[in-house]
Amino acid sequence: MIGMILTGHGSFPDGMLTSVQLITGEVKQVEVIPFEEDQEKLQAELEKAIDKVDTGSGVVCFADLAGGTPFNVCSRLAATKGNVRVIGGTNSPMLLSGIFQRDLPIDEFVEKVLVEGKENIKQFKVKQKQTAKGTDGI
Repeated sequence: MIGMILTGHGSFPDGMLTSVQLITGEVKQVEVIPFEEDQEKLQAELEKAIDKVDTGSGVVCFADLAGGTPFNVCSRLAATKGNVRVIGGTNSPMLLSGIFQRDLPIDEFVEKVLVEGKENIKQFKVKQKQTAKGTDGI
């Protein structure tokens, strides 16, 4: 089963896990690593978390912002480990999708959660009622 790490600024990762667990129940093989200010501490915590959740199927690090410090630190670690992937811009639909597909090969898993994350970004629009305009009096 693919291990998952949720990371991001402040309480973002804790909030994401709490949110999805309201729907899924307890999620196993997941670590939450919040980032406050210390990059060295973040890197050390991420390294430990990767080792903890990796059971041989790989690890995906879900970060809040692509290009943010947690994403960048995860990316540096992934560059040295062949079984670690990093996703930035994490949202609830991608996490929910991922939780139920963790037995897939890691690259297929990443592609599926990216699709779910993108396809579930929607805008609410009020539809205007269309009235039929008849010119023949009927």
